[in-house]
Amino acid sequence: MEGHINFKDLNLEYGYSATPDRLYYFNKEENDFRMEVREWCKDNIEPVVEKIDRNRDKQLAVETLKKMPYLDIIVPKDAGGLGKGLLYRCIFGEELSAFSYAIASIFGASSCLFAGPIIEFGTPEQKKKYLSDIANGTKLGAIGITEETGGSDAISGMHLRAVKENDYYVLNGHKTFITNGSFADYICLYAVTNDQVKRHQGISAFIFETDTPGFEVVKDYKHMGRRGMPNSYLRFNNCKVPAENLLHKENQGLDVLLFGLDGERTFTASQYLGLARSAFEVAYKYSHKRVQFKKPIFEFEGISFKLADMFIEIELNRMALTQIARMIDEGHYCRAQVAAVKARLADAMVKTSQEAIQIAGGIGYSEEYPLERYYRDAKIGQISAGTVEILKYLITREMVRMWGK
Repeated sequence: MEGHINFKDLNLEYGYSATPDRLYYFNKEENDFRMEVREWCKDNIEPVVEKIDRNRDKQLAVETLKKMPYLDIIVPKDAGGLGKGLLYRCIFGEELSAFSYAIASIFGASSCLFAGPIIEFGTPEQKKKYLSDIANGTKLGAIGITEETGGSDAISGMHLRAVKENDYYVLNGHKTFITNGSFADYICLYAVTNDQVKRHQGISAFIFETDTPGFEVVKDYKHMGRRGMPNSYLRFNNCKVPAENLLHKENQGLDVLLFGLDGERTFTASQYLGLARSAFEVAYKYSHKRVQFKKPIFEFEGISFKLADMFIEIELNRMALTQIARMIDEGHYCRAQVAAVKARLADAMVKTSQEAIQIAGGIGYSEEYPLERYYRDAKIGQISAGTVEILKYLITREMVRMWGK
């Protein structure tokens, strides 16, 4: 076949490595769940994903996510959810990101980063009030950590103040780069409650309802990738938060924040895996249909070796990620391993999406194929939820903790 190849002619299956008869990483129950999610995404996300990206249609992205039947995956059974662990979240994250990295990120911020701390630290009243709304898709959650002076040093760079007045805390300040910020109904919000001690000893976590007077969405950022994902700059002007919305204990918000880091980074790593998988499959199918010098370009080692390198990264990282998720579900401490697989997959996602474009050539660089979207989406993996550099720094600290100097 010579010349232009229509993207639809590739007949993609989205899931080369986990069809029902290949249970290399998952048992039957886990794989059945995986295939259920994949089929739902194929029917409901695939038809709208390009529209979401081209139009930066955050409303459509949020509405599509809220229709999903699996939003209760993290919520305990006694609160009406599926009560599944991190491994199931990773399965879900990979499948969702294979179709839309933006929608997967909206889910992660709402169902994992907002609901997760409430499941672990919330009072019975807080769990009853907030978890069911997230699980049934009627409300959207977010997490509020980052500020303009923050970044990798988010704690020292935190200046949002919460001052106790009678039965309320009064909040003043800003938050930036908040996923779901302009659409969220609730935010797990971190603020300084004691500025007379070291910052990590003086922050608290709150459940903030965004219909509170004084709350303002200043703007949504326009990013090169994940274009359907709301990402916002928020202002808090004398916002009153009931004292009963304090999450955990005053000045112990760092416990809440650190609790979610390994789960967040493992989930985001699963997103990277899903995007890399899709980029690989497009490139693989294209290489068998595209003919040059009278043979498919897959038959040239310059192409097939690129695909082999992609396969190596995807399969080995899936093995590592699956094992790490199982270990965390069993209660093991895996901070260095989580940082390692997240850093490796972030780089692998960028490299895979880049090489996929190289294999497809000019058509891969165009909007006729999703490869340019994958490439734009991929870069954030090396930045968000811990840059690759800060993750390597974390690993060196864990090395010293484990083996000494």
